[in-house]
Amino acid sequence: MIIRQFINTFLGGLIALLAGCNTPKKATQTTSVVALYGVPYATYEISGKVVNKQHKSIVGAKVVVKGYANQVIGDTLITDKKGQFSLTKSAFPTEIINVVVQKPKEQVPTDSVQYDAIYTKDKEGRGFYRGNCKIKTEIKTK
Repeated sequence: MIIRQFINTFLGGLIALLAGCNTPKKATQTTSVVALYGVPYATYEISGKVVNKQHKSIVGAKVVVKGYANQVIGDTLITDKKGQFSLTKSAFPTEIINVVVQKPKEQVPTDSVQYDAIYTKDKEGRGFYRGNCKIKTEIKTK
């Protein structure tokens, strides 16, 4: 965790340096914005239910929502008494969403489902906001 924070701080500083933070003009000489820097993001609303072959809810299954290059978008979720899970989070935009399920008491993932990320933009639709991606699913485990 400490190494990850160090790397993020180092990379953030490097990006700021390369992005032109060292400009020859003083900030007090101009009132216009020279450039806008930031990181693109999207909002994800992913929910669903995990069931077995007999279509019965699986309580306590682990569900991990992943994005680009298997980057985890959300924390590990645990299904409730009805086998349901829900995630709302902002993260880096991705084109594909992977939902990985692991049954309780099992060591390896049981099943995974892949979805294309389809975004709807807000009214303004500007800046770095990619949009909102909503996925509602039912995952049947093997």
